Amino acid sequence: IREPILEGRAQITGNFTIEEARHMVVLLQEGSLPIPMNVMEIRNIGPTLGQDSIERSFRAGVIGVILVFVFMLAYYKLPGFVADLALVAYVVILLGVLSAINAVLTLPGIAGIILSVGMAVDANVLIFERIKEEIADGKRLRSAITSGFSRAFSTIFDSNLTTLITTVVLFYVGTGAVRGFAVTLGLGILASMFTAIVVTRTLLNIAVELSPETLAKHFSMGGFKRT
Repeated sequence: IREPILEGRAQITGNFTIEEARHMVVLLQEGSLPIPMNVMEIRNIGPTLGQDSIERSFRAGVIGVILVFVFMLAYYKLPGFVADLALVAYVVILLGVLSAINAVLTLPGIAGIILSVGMAVDANVLIFERIKEEIADGKRLRSAITSGFSRAFSTIFDSNLTTLITTVVLFYVGTGAVRGFAVTLGLGILASMFTAIVVTRTLLNIAVELSPETLAKHFSMGGFKRT
């Protein structure tokens, strides 16, 4: 087609045979049926639809974090409170890094943050369970905390490293939303390792200074009964 079709007439050029040209004429004539078009319905979808999805996802993430807070506090008592403080520090660090790099918060990005919150709590659970095992073996509280962190570090590092490798692959191979998920999840993993190993340990050392008997009791007797 050599020019815009403005007045219902146009010229189509090409290496056509007589039969091909007649066939094209038939196709064009069949597509121009003299039937009027009546508009039955018009729907406009504005940006509020995406905004509503983001708000719902953000609300779900907040509810999930609150439930994690309640569970850790109910299961581990004082150590769970320490883990909750470390989780607050994790959220602040992660949001600060995302703000520093001017990251846009999308639905996949929110999903990556929520997933990394679970991994941050998982690291604290591994550490606390190691400490409980050390106390059950007869070690003193300070020694149990030191040994628990040392023994849990390799497990935490290996699990987070494998997930971090996956996020790197997703970022370089994926596009668009997949990359947003990979960025938030990768940054969340790094922040969770820092808070679990540094912040949680610092807060536990402070708790040892303030209330060693209560902390030891909750480590040795806290949580649900196991059989």
